[in-house]
Amino acid sequence: MTPTARIVGLLSDNVASLEDILVDNICAYMIDEENVDNTHPILVVSEDNDGQRDVGNDTILSTIKRISIMFYYPINYDGDMDSIEKSVESFLYAHKIRRYLNAGHVLTPDTKNITNTLKFNYTQNELTEEDN
Repeated sequence: MTPTARIVGLLSDNVASLEDILVDNICAYMIDEENVDNTHPILVVSEDNDGQRDVGNDTILSTIKRISIMFYYPINYDGDMDSIEKSVESFLYAHKIRRYLNAGHVLTPDTKNITNTLKFNYTQNELTEEDN
């Protein structure tokens, strides 16, 4: 399973524990223009480059996987963006997925959305049960 699929699945399956996020507004790689509700925040999950690998006896034991979640808010959004982002961050933290970057809110000149990107990483065990 790709890191993006893992995170989209986790968030979608637990949308009730996230603040003001709709399941159709959690997208992989790009905004699904046909299904999103533009009056609520939209999350776009994508992958970043892998991080460090732990190796032993010429075998990869684990890899740091990295993902980005870009939050898109309507220009007139009056909800608490910080609280929404913290709800996602807290949920992922409970699943051992740690934030390492918060890019800050910006207004995009092309789409007129307020955006923020949070970047996370987690350790993926590369050994299977058969390897142990």
